[in-house]
Amino acid sequence: MRLEMRRKVIALCAGVAVVLTMGAAATRAQTPRTLVVAQSADIDTGDPAGSTGLATVAVLANVYDTLVRRDAALNLKPGLALSWRAVDPTTWEFKLRKGVKFQDGEPFNAGAVKFSFDRMLDPKTHWAGAGALRLIKAVTAVDDDTVRITTSQPWPLLPRFLGYYGMVVPPGYLRQNGADALVRHAVGTGAYRFVSWVKDDRVELEANPDYWGGRPKISRVTVRVIPTDAPRVAELLAGSVQLAPLLPPELFTPLETSPRTKLVVGKSLSVFFVIYNLVNIAKDKPLADPRVRQALNYAINRQAILTSVMHNVGTPVATFCSEVMDACDPSIPPFPYDPNKARALLREAGYPNGFDFSISGTNGTYPGDRDIVLAVAAQLNQIGVRTKVNVSEVGVQLRAVMDRKLPEDGWFTRFTDFFGISTIIPLRAFYSPGEWSQWRPGNGPFDQLVEEAQAAPTEAKLRDISRRLQLLYKDQAPAITLFTAPNANGMSRDLQWTPRPDLELTMADASWSR
Repeated sequence: MRLEMRRKVIALCAGVAVVLTMGAAATRAQTPRTLVVAQSADIDTGDPAGSTGLATVAVLANVYDTLVRRDAALNLKPGLALSWRAVDPTTWEFKLRKGVKFQDGEPFNAGAVKFSFDRMLDPKTHWAGAGALRLIKAVTAVDDDTVRITTSQPWPLLPRFLGYYGMVVPPGYLRQNGADALVRHAVGTGAYRFVSWVKDDRVELEANPDYWGGRPKISRVTVRVIPTDAPRVAELLAGSVQLAPLLPPELFTPLETSPRTKLVVGKSLSVFFVIYNLVNIAKDKPLADPRVRQALNYAINRQAILTSVMHNVGTPVATFCSEVMDACDPSIPPFPYDPNKARALLREAGYPNGFDFSISGTNGTYPGDRDIVLAVAAQLNQIGVRTKVNVSEVGVQLRAVMDRKLPEDGWFTRFTDFFGISTIIPLRAFYSPGEWSQWRPGNGPFDQLVEEAQAAPTEAKLRDISRRLQLLYKDQAPAITLFTAPNANGMSRDLQWTPRPDLELTMADASWSR
């Protein structure tokens, strides 16, 4: 682990040396008012109905607006809708802003909202986010300034979902220029206008002078694609980049010691897990017994891994949610590190000599991923669980997970709840019909609670359901829950910006301190 870190630091220093020789020229090439962001991946498209990829949504959130906005603390705020109310249990009414225009001059109105939602949810569009909004039955334009959304069942959480999904597009622009017009040139109502996109290189944005929320303080933003983390940090240290989001822990130190940069850690909606492969598991297998699954949780010293691998960035997590998520009960404690308890549970379950266990891991997909999973394996070995880590390419891993054909006993991964609701990760990862669930046929009471959470009529009821879900999760232990994943951002010292838990790069919130 230390050797690997040393190699990366050496590579970083070499990169800094090279970049510094050309840094002045690179910096001069940018105007003083231009903010350069270095993402590790390019956008997939300029069309919000074409991708839910993190790199895409993070950038397009500057160009498009949703009906409901969220601030950096995920509080709901008026967006394209000034207000909203539940007319009845299955109907929501949204009153829209007047006088808003798309960046091509087309007026924004209820017709544009209906067009956008109908387009997103049309099966022919193949939008990956459609499942999250599957309860929407119909969208109706009552008049130019009023929209009603009808759902197939009571859905009190709808406004929270519309704080992340539901970007509104200009229908006239698409009708005039073709269904794929937004792919190469995004047009929305947002704080920034889309200037250009050079695939796998950069996206250029400029402030929208007519933005309904006021002109952004930073006039131009360039989002560059730099796939490898060390070069992203090297350019940040050299001054040719001012923001590099989602950095791994082994690169924190240079940012903290440089006079021109700072490390800013935001709150996290992401949690690391080793999810057990429980797909049609035979009753005589070790992981079929909840006592064994609990034992492996007691064997993990989460704080030690945070200290040795993650530079103390992150918080141990008890179940499937963090304190940032609505309705998560922070009073439920994580499994304590108790190897004696772990061994006792294994003996009780009939495995006094342990058993063989394998984990599917990745290298470079998530911050610290390889080192985390190796540390987990080492700690499991200490209680007699003979653990092997198989590192694979993330695409291969995820395909095996989606097909429910994972050859390993566990899957190291990160889940992010972009909506900020405690019951979202269990819906996706542990609800037996969920898109990523390896708990099949699953647990009937757990599945029922997940379903009840989607239609919880009040915040109090949601908190009650969430608490019962958390307690049942901890009892059944369908995974080794670890800790929050870092939301660590390298920034120039004169850039003022608060990292968001949902990982959107909303530059309208940014400014220069000098």
